[in-house]
Amino acid sequence: MSYRIWWQWNDGLSGHIWLSADDLRRLTEEMLTQGMPWPSERLSAAETRDVVVTPQELEVALETASAEPVRLRDSKLWQEWLAFLESGVHKGGILIRA
Repeated sequence: MSYRIWWQWNDGLSGHIWLSADDLRRLTEEMLTQGMPWPSERLSAAETRDVVVTPQELEVALETASAEPVRLRDSKLWQEWLAFLESGVHKGGILIRA
């Protein structure tokens, strides 16, 4: 399984990523390790319906984010994920779909 993730306000050409279930799991673990409030319990719903993470939720999560990962070995993936989330704050949040 994979996840398609978009900014709520995107132009159809940019503002989207595709993550494997394993990558999203590893990113979620890193976020929780860093104490970032992330709606991980809602991600299981993405298999049957869209999951929306609001700009406000992204802002709160990013407040405690460290630029360097604690557990995740792939620092490039982490930094790209943070940049995507930061942009999502200004693009209406993000939409997650399996």
